[in-house]
This record gives sequence, structure tokens and C-alpha cells, in this order.
Amino acid sequence: MKNPLSYYTMLAKRWAWMILLGIILCSGASFGISKITPRVYQASATLILTAGTSTSAYENFTASVQAVPTYAQLLTSPAVLDPVAERHPGLAPDQLKAMITTKTQANTPLIELDVENRNPRLAMNLANEVSQSFAQFANAQLPDTIQILQTAQMPIEPIRPQTRTNAIIGALVGLGLALALIVIFEWTDDRLKSSEEVQELLGMELLTVIPWLSRRQRAKKAEEIPALAEGYRILCARLDGAQKIKPSKLVMVTSALAGEGKSSIATNLASFLAMAGKQVLLVDANLRNPALDQYFELEKRSKHANAFTKARAEIEEYLDGQLTDIPNLQVLTVEALPPDFMHLLLSQGNLFFEPFQKTPFDYVIFDTPPLLPAADTQILASYVQSIVLVVDTSKTPRKLLLRVKHLLDKMHTPVLGVVINKSRWPEHGEIRQYFKDARHHRRAIPDMTRLPETPSANGPGESSEVVTLVLPSEIPSMNGLVESSEVVTLVLPPGKPSMNGLGDPSDLTIIIPRLKAKKEDQS
Repeated sequence: MKNPLSYYTMLAKRWAWMILLGIILCSGASFGISKITPRVYQASATLILTAGTSTSAYENFTASVQAVPTYAQLLTSPAVLDPVAERHPGLAPDQLKAMITTKTQANTPLIELDVENRNPRLAMNLANEVSQSFAQFANAQLPDTIQILQTAQMPIEPIRPQTRTNAIIGALVGLGLALALIVIFEWTDDRLKSSEEVQELLGMELLTVIPWLSRRQRAKKAEEIPALAEGYRILCARLDGAQKIKPSKLVMVTSALAGEGKSSIATNLASFLAMAGKQVLLVDANLRNPALDQYFELEKRSKHANAFTKARAEIEEYLDGQLTDIPNLQVLTVEALPPDFMHLLLSQGNLFFEPFQKTPFDYVIFDTPPLLPAADTQILASYVQSIVLVVDTSKTPRKLLLRVKHLLDKMHTPVLGVVINKSRWPEHGEIRQYFKDARHHRRAIPDMTRLPETPSANGPGESSEVVTLVLPSEIPSMNGLVESSEVVTLVLPPGKPSMNGLGDPSDLTIIIPRLKAKKEDQS
């Protein structure tokens, strides 16, 4: 692709839903689990160790720092915890020990005692009671002194679960999982990634790229969407250019699978050709699933479906399609498939297709079933003069397109090219950018219909005078045409005398009477 970032932009648009889904699901799950998880509170008390074995304060401080790890281990000994556990019925010493965590700070004689419990008040009471029990034990049994520097306070916020943090972590995990799945899917995906790959795989010319449309855009007409309309105009130009090189009136529009948008392509191609002045007959050859009568809101004519079984004269009679709201466009609809359709198509195919070649239409476009599922499409392809292949790259994998290519090669029917439909690739962005620049350019051009204000020779505030001449339709106009009356506006420069010598612009309107009325008066 032309822009190296365009591929990643396309991936971002294609898989944005998976990334959002992964983030929302994982973060939502983390948030929900955090909400239903019981809250745990932590109460902390701070103890200080003082060693008094020396007269030197420095030596005492150093000895205290060195003894802190040992005293921290003694804090959870049975001699300290058993008296506290006895005060709380149902609380075993081992359970109390599991609630306690000791921390030492480097190069300080401080010991931090943390007690965790679902009850914040109980956590505070246990932290203070264990601190007091340890101070009493150390002061009575050990040579150094333990003092309570800071008592525990009742915690207000739980230490876990941290709902916001867990939600953020869940979102990051969801993003990682989504990216991993995208890499796996793209690695195993058999769909084409660019228009160049389509051309290389099929060996066909790229006729045009039809962009993917949003739900709101699908409700509009094709000509109301500039990028879409320009894509169809490009397709019409390519088709018209190919016909000038090699006449191909009978054009079949088909696809590999159903649902790739071939009926929409055929309908809009016929419509834009008709709007360009071509005489077009659009034939609904998809007898199993006709759709053109619904699109154009036409009445079904059951005789069309049985046209395969009629004599040649009767077939020619039914080739008169139904008129549509689009000038120069007629539609030939069908209603049902005869039971012996395949046999009749094989035996009387020439009888059906020969009248189409003699019709006065510039183009006869056939909307056919898909190539791979329907056998009648392969038979129809042998009677038309050219084929337009529609490909939805988001749906059809490479292996099926290769089957279509081999199938078309065996038919020996010229393939005009491929139309990429529902494209999310940035190729059509060039068309959008062109129209955007054109609109910006039109806004930048000043309005030339407004008369510029020029200073008057008589002083400020005076303006140019306007003289209006109304010519009737019977008098030859100034440009030689006599189609309709003309209004000629003459602008007199400021400061010049007006035509009647006055300065009132309202007196400068000259109305010429109609000659026809004068003749009637004379008669």
C-alpha cells in the first residue's frame, strides 16, 4: 500500500471492537470481583528499640539498629501472642500470627507492626494489644528497652481490594489479550489485505473500489455520497473504455459467494450508465433469489421467468423491460425458476441470448447468482460477452478466490476486471480527499457575482448605478437566441451622468413591449 501506516489504520478500524470489548470485559470483571470481595483493613503501630549496653550514644544506636531484626522476629513469638489471643475467645494464636506483619526500616531502630482484619476496630485493638504485650515481654526478659512510639489508629479505607487499581490492571490485561488474539487471527486469516494482493492473486485489472458504508449512508442514494458516486463513475468510465476497444454489450456482474453486494453493484452501475446517457437494460438473472423488483419497486411479471421456454418471437416480446424512474434505464425482472431450468438453459441458451444482442440498448447488464454455489451462473457466463467480478475482501478468503480464478480461466469469457466492494481500505480516501480539497477551494474563491465597492467621484457614500433592460422573447436576444426574455444589467460608473440625466437609479429601467401584442393592436 502507498502509505505504510495505512495497513495499521485499517487493522485498527477492523479490530477496534475487539480491543474495546477486551478492555470493557476484563476491567468490568475486575471491578465486579473487587466489589464483592470482602474488605480488609490494616492497623499499624510503631515500636522503637533502645539498647543501653554502652555509655556511648553512637554505640547504643548502632547496637539498636543491629538488634532490630531479631526483635522483629520475637514480636510474633508465642510468649507475646498467647496472652493477646486469650483475651479474644475463638481467636487462636496461629490465626493471630497470620494477621501480623512486621517491617523494619533500614538504619533505624524502628519496628512497624501491621495487623490485618475485616473488622477495622478489631485490627486496631489487636495491633495495640500485641504492641503492649511485646513491650512488657521485652522489658522484662530482654536487656534492651522497647517503647511504643505510635499507637494504632482505626483505619478508614481498606487496603484491599483496591477497586480502581484492579479495574486499571484488568483493562491492561484485556488490552493485552485483545492484541494477542488480533495477532493470532491476522496470522491465520486467509483474507486479502490490500487491493494489490487482489490484483496479484486474480490477475485482473482493478476497476474501482467501493467504500464501506455506515448504516446512515446506506439509507441514502448513491449519488448523494460523493465518494461512492465517484467510485461508480470510475467503474462506468472503465466499462465504457473497454467497450470502445472491444464491443461487449452483454455484461454479467457476479461474485464468488452470496452477500458480497453484486446486486447493488449491478444496480448502481446500470443507474449511473443510464444517467450518463446510455441506453441500459438491467436483467435480473438471479432466478432463485430475485431482488431488482424490490429495489426499483416494480411489479413482478411471471412470464419473464418462463421466457426460457418460449419461442424466439415470444422471447423478443418479453425483452421489453419495465421502465424505471431513471431515464434510459429499463429492468427485466423474473419471478420463479422453471423446474427444468438447467436443461432448458443448456439446450436453448442461444435462443435466449441472441435477442439481447440485437436490442437497441447500449448495455445489457445481468445480475446473476454467485459463481461457486450456483451451476447456472457458470452456464450463463459462457453466453455473455464480458464479466465483472465483485469481491468483498472482508468475507471471501484467498482459497475461494483462487477457485473463482481457475473457474473463470476455463470459461474463456473476457473478464473486464474486479470491483472491490465494502472496502475499509484507505484507497477510496483519495476520492474523499479530492472532494474535501475541492470544497475548500470553492470556499476560498471570492464571490465574483457581487459588485465591488469603488469610491465615487462625487464623494463617499455614492454607489454605481444599475440599468436593467428587459427584452421580450420575440425580439432577438443579444446573444442571437430567442428562447426566452433576457434581463441585461448595465452598471454605470459612479460620478457619471445617468441615462436620463438624473441620479435616481429607479428611473433607469427600460421595458420593451412585446411585438406580438403590437401586431394584435394593429390588426
